[in-house]
Amino acid sequence: MISNVSLEKAANLLSSAESVLIFPHINPDGDALGSCAALCRALRNENKEAWILLEEDVPGYLSFMDIEFCTQNPGCIMEPDICICVDCSEERRFPDRAEKYNSGRTKMCIDHHATSGSFGDYYYIDGAEAATAQIIYKLLLEMGARIDRSIAASLYTGISTDTGNFQYSNTTPETHMIAAELMRTGMDHVSITVALYQNVSLRKVRLEARILDRMEIFAGGRAVISYVDSSMLQEVSAVMEDSESAIDTLRNIEGVEIAAFLKEKGDAVKVSMRAKSAGRVDEIAVKFGGGGHAKAAGCTLDMSVSEAADAIKKEIISYLEK
Repeated sequence: MISNVSLEKAANLLSSAESVLIFPHINPDGDALGSCAALCRALRNENKEAWILLEEDVPGYLSFMDIEFCTQNPGCIMEPDICICVDCSEERRFPDRAEKYNSGRTKMCIDHHATSGSFGDYYYIDGAEAATAQIIYKLLLEMGARIDRSIAASLYTGISTDTGNFQYSNTTPETHMIAAELMRTGMDHVSITVALYQNVSLRKVRLEARILDRMEIFAGGRAVISYVDSSMLQEVSAVMEDSESAIDTLRNIEGVEIAAFLKEKGDAVKVSMRAKSAGRVDEIAVKFGGGGHAKAAGCTLDMSVSEAADAIKKEIISYLEK
């Protein structure tokens, strides 16, 4: 754990604030958005001014969530009492909002990425937590907040997505206990599961078929890599978020220990990596300035897809040969 504040102290700071601006990372996933939504609604329930500041639209696959407090307007709160980044702890994870974050009278960070460093005036970073949503759950308990169905649904979404629907090795007995408490609020976990995992568009299926067609198995069958670029998106009229689950499909191949998936984004390539059992992909990601968890990590490379693929393959092979 990396922290200079207890959850009790963080709760007291948030409870005493009148206005709070919340910052998830760019391209927010279920844990980032779910954690932010839960915190924002809890603060709103206490009659505080609270908003979630984004750089882009909410991803379509998360549009079912409680997102009415999301905005791209940095002027929604002119002089926030607290600016808090959630599920990220580096300015490069929210570059276009960094100036606004630093305008807060108090700056705070809540995260669960072990590769994160200290950040803000107050920070609480616990890499042992399965999801940032677990930390937010505990924070809300410290605040004495009532966890209603809407808040519970947001937290459940965060925990479910960051544990691979409770399949990943970061899932603990505590994870299930928290999920059970959230379910006791009466929130509809079935509708969340359907929205996240059983609502695949035809264009997404067609895109994943192209991604699988371009995959390369290497390192004696212990690793796999594939990619998506703009031309592939155009072929099936897809958008980049339609490729989100491809990395899991790659990882699930029999015999594969490490999977890598590359996304072309302008002049850069976003790399996602997953490990199945013994591997630690965070050790690979940090070599490229990235980070994450032992079983799920990533980085961004300023090079072409083919160059990025060669670089990532080289490091994966080196890692597996150790």
